Amino acid sequence: MKKSIAAVLFCGVLMLGSGCGAQTPPQTSAQDSAGPVLETTAVDNEEYYLLTAEEDLQAVGKQYPLSGSYILGNDITLSDEWMPIGSPDEPFTGIFDGNGYIIYNLTVTKKTGHMGFFGAAEGAVIRNVIVKDADLVSFFPVVNYAKDTEITGCSTNAESGPPVYSFDEEEKMIAKLISADYQNMTLSDFRTLALDIFSDTDTLDSVLSDLEDYFEEGSTEARIIAYSLPAACSELLSDNHSGTFTDRVEKERIAGRMILDTVEFGCSIEYMLSYAVSDESLTVSQRDRVLENIHDRMQDYMDHADEKLLASAEAGNMVEEQLRGMIDENLMEGMSISGILTNISVLDGSGEYRTVFPE
Repeated sequence: MKKSIAAVLFCGVLMLGSGCGAQTPPQTSAQDSAGPVLETTAVDNEEYYLLTAEEDLQAVGKQYPLSGSYILGNDITLSDEWMPIGSPDEPFTGIFDGNGYIIYNLTVTKKTGHMGFFGAAEGAVIRNVIVKDADLVSFFPVVNYAKDTEITGCSTNAESGPPVYSFDEEEKMIAKLISADYQNMTLSDFRTLALDIFSDTDTLDSVLSDLEDYFEEGSTEARIIAYSLPAACSELLSDNHSGTFTDRVEKERIAGRMILDTVEFGCSIEYMLSYAVSDESLTVSQRDRVLENIHDRMQDYMDHADEKLLASAEAGNMVEEQLRGMIDENLMEGMSISGILTNISVLDGSGEYRTVFPE
């Protein structure tokens, strides 16, 4: 899953597994005569290659080993599209210390399997890397993919922002919710737990965005990402007694077989629910059941709705009426809820979705 973002992120401390093994010291024999000759410097009895120019950075993983130890000696401004250091097949495994200096103009716009300043790292130590004026198509701007890697003190484009985590670490966060029997918690207790695990709402929101399509549909983890945490995040941003929940249902009709399949009809409906909780003893599962039931009813309606009507000018009024009815059917004591339809889009003849509501 790839995410595009105007990266405003901070890298928190990631201690993933036990893979931060011994680092390979610099080996000048790995230097290619066609590339730059890097000086070395000692820091805390560890020898590092000293990086002071763009071509020095470009030499990491090419003329110099991915297992080496590197440290910045000054700010560096990049001039061209950046080729990330390391890939899933050949990850960075050494030490990289930004030393508090800034890397400017990091540009990674080509959608490949490894994006970010580091494409992939495993068993590595990456610290104090500061990136500014970046143009990125990676949700993880400093390290796109990290395994068993320690990442500390890194930031991108801003002096503050949510920590950056690997998928492994995010999975562990979700596992903490499951092990805590989150569904039987009161909404207040669940919000407290969410803040304890994710630290703040910015971090929670970034993790939700990253894991939106990560877990298998219908799994406990997927339901947490789809219902429990988005609602809790919204409640934390309000007065802890109300929230908003945005949702989408979709329909596609396929014609053809195997690789010749074509989508003959496609429709996407988006809506927003606003709710207020008057009974704080309600549990997470009770709240989520209301949200999930409305989603299921909306999806069932979408599956059976007349395609011509969905694509017509009357679609907005028709779907809004259905949404109101489904909300009324699922109201429960201690929780009031209202909803609005925000968008209906239908696939047109050119293969693009066009908005039929609002007009």
